[in-house]
Amino acid sequence: MSKELIPEIKANYAFYNKVLRERKSVFDSLISIEEIGNNSNVLESNNNIAHLSLPNAIVLRINVKVNNHNFFQFKLRCTDLCAVPFFRYDSDGDTHRNYDESIPLEDQQVPAPHFHYYNENGINIAYKTPSLLDENETKALEDINICIKHFCHEANLRLNDDDFPEIQILPGQIPLKVTSDDPNSNVNFI
Repeated sequence: MSKELIPEIKANYAFYNKVLRERKSVFDSLISIEEIGNNSNVLESNNNIAHLSLPNAIVLRINVKVNNHNFFQFKLRCTDLCAVPFFRYDSDGDTHRNYDESIPLEDQQVPAPHFHYYNENGINIAYKTPSLLDENETKALEDINICIKHFCHEANLRLNDDDFPEIQILPGQIPLKVTSDDPNSNVNFI
């Protein structure tokens, strides 16, 4: 992954920290993910959340791969801050390289799952929480409804007190476990 620098975050880092660290409120206790996103391989849901000191809503975007519901992303976007998501969680995908010389070289590679935030230089940094470093907890966080709670804790996002939204993927449809395994892999077509 290339080095991603966001000048608006660097120039307004105190504001960025305020938006990221202060309490945010989500209003939907049930988030349904059923719309096809910009990419036909991804289901998407966009939900407005509020921050007390912002005039415009922050958007919580949830992306889930159509053929693998264990591959999902949670993103927070604030147009008052910058055009790209300012905080994100990737459940799967490529290893992220942190281009920050203050991080020891051996710690610059961060495999998924991981979170993303921006440092004071406006550089995108991936990191793992203690839960993501624990193999048993990481396995449990493959469940999107357990993971949304972890994301909400990290982003300081709540419904009420310590309540969190529940996610339903394709509600009203028969659940189907989809794999990328080739059903013809052991068939001889002679």
